[in-house]
Amino acid sequence: MSAQPLLFDSLPETERVRKPRRSRATTMAEQVAVDVVREAVPPPPAPIPMTLVPPAPEVAPVTQFDPAALTIPELRALVQALPDLRLSQLLIEAARELKRRVAPEGWEEDAESGPFEPNPALLRSARQVVGELSGEDG
Repeated sequence: MSAQPLLFDSLPETERVRKPRRSRATTMAEQVAVDVVREAVPPPPAPIPMTLVPPAPEVAPVTQFDPAALTIPELRALVQALPDLRLSQLLIEAARELKRRVAPEGWEEDAESGPFEPNPALLRSARQVVGELSGEDG
């Protein structure tokens, strides 16, 4: 039996080419050239919110309602906006408060502090209210 020559038997043999080896000392020295970094580390970037809902608008702080701070046009608009039942309640409460301030209870009995003098502006307002309700001009 005859042996068939292999396909690559006729090629000349060559030695394998080897790459030159680097010494480990050289590569380690190159990597550890700087051993201390004295720079400030920048802060990490703020995370981007991934919500699809827009942020709620800022709500202004609620201030206490101060009726004494209302101007005359604001008071007029407030009274005009009241329904009849609320206007009647406001009128009764205002009359009671006006009476209490013009002639407080026991003002005649308080002889130690001298004669009681009601606030002239309130007294004038009370007379004007009585005139408005009675229909008198003057």
